[in-house]
Amino acid sequence: GDSDIFFPTDFWLLERIDHYCSGPVSLWKDKSSKKGKKRRTITLGTDQFMGEFGLPSKTRTKDGYNPLLDDFRNTKFYISVPTHNTK
Repeated sequence: GDSDIFFPTDFWLLERIDHYCSGPVSLWKDKSSKKGKKRRTITLGTDQFMGEFGLPSKTRTKDGYNPLLDDFRNTKFYISVPTHNTK
């Protein structure tokens, strides 16, 4: 099968950059705009992500092997969504 090229990622740093870039608009000294929304972030291993959001039963081979759960153990998904809480 084919796969995209994966790059080493510092997820701790990625999370901080994400929060900074999508943080309060006041970071850019725009006093007329509302504050930005906080973000909820999570980093999941590929097997966790596929187990939660994929259809593992549809990607399993006849002998029980599942490439999406078994082949990509060294990859992760970074998920970031805005929240409506301000605390």
